[in-house]
Amino acid sequence: MPDDKRLINSLRPIDQKRIDNLVKLQTDPMDNRDVWFTHSVFAQCFLPYRDPKTPHWIKRNGKYSVILTAGIIDHPSLIDPGRVMGLPYGSKPRLFQNYYCTLAIRHQSPVIPVERSMTAMIKELQIKATGGREGTIKPFKEQIMRYAASHFRIAGPDGTHINAEPFRIFKVWFPENPDQKSLWPEEIILSDDFFYSLKHHAIPFNFEALIPIKNNARAQDIYLWMTQRLCRIPYNKPLLMNWKMLFEQFAGGQHSIKAFCQAFNRGLLAARSCYPDARIEEHREGWLFYNSPPPIRKTNIAVLPVKKSGN
Repeated sequence: MPDDKRLINSLRPIDQKRIDNLVKLQTDPMDNRDVWFTHSVFAQCFLPYRDPKTPHWIKRNGKYSVILTAGIIDHPSLIDPGRVMGLPYGSKPRLFQNYYCTLAIRHQSPVIPVERSMTAMIKELQIKATGGREGTIKPFKEQIMRYAASHFRIAGPDGTHINAEPFRIFKVWFPENPDQKSLWPEEIILSDDFFYSLKHHAIPFNFEALIPIKNNARAQDIYLWMTQRLCRIPYNKPLLMNWKMLFEQFAGGQHSIKAFCQAFNRGLLAARSCYPDARIEEHREGWLFYNSPPPIRKTNIAVLPVKKSGN
């Protein structure tokens, strides 16, 4: 018993949170509001982890690539016409991706009603909304502007390049006051092609499970990748992902394989704590992944009805 107490006292706060979350996942019934969605492409080809400081980002996955290009925005308040935005990176644009995909699936419409202010949306993502230079609102706003202004393309093995812009209409210029409603969009309109693709390739996941790793971009990627991949592995044939394959999938611009291995192992440990049914095993060449039940069973998925005016 004394050894157990010493072990508990030595846990980092983040480790204790993961343990508490694991217990909660295994004991509490799931609420429909915890079922969120992302596009299958976003669960396989990922955004940068750090600012690449370049106007282009290419993420290959097998024979296909996602090409992300920084965009330009304009507004009457700008002194010079046009402002070149950087590329989105880190955990915040990933959360935003999941947010708008979830609302589109729930409402079964490319026209997505959003919260009335950025502060409200950030709270919906279970992030403490704070202002000021060091607050959470300013960097979140910056990342959404970068994301909305970016251009997405998918390159196939035959040389075909497909425009894959998620938005048809989205206001990218936000007021300095994050609670001001006049310039914050009342709705986001997805492109028809993206919405049609999302409806057919949406991946459900447990958003409540994702909360402990909401600030860890690589752990988010590993978690979402496992949610759509482990359930498709043949039951009697585990998937071996060697370090070269893992590096290609999850390196995110990191050049040192040694540093990547350490970062990946930390990310996998964090993601595994949010997915208790995931069956994985360390291997001398990398990691073995076994057939595992998905975090969200099909019987747990229910599309919330859209409220009609006057009802």
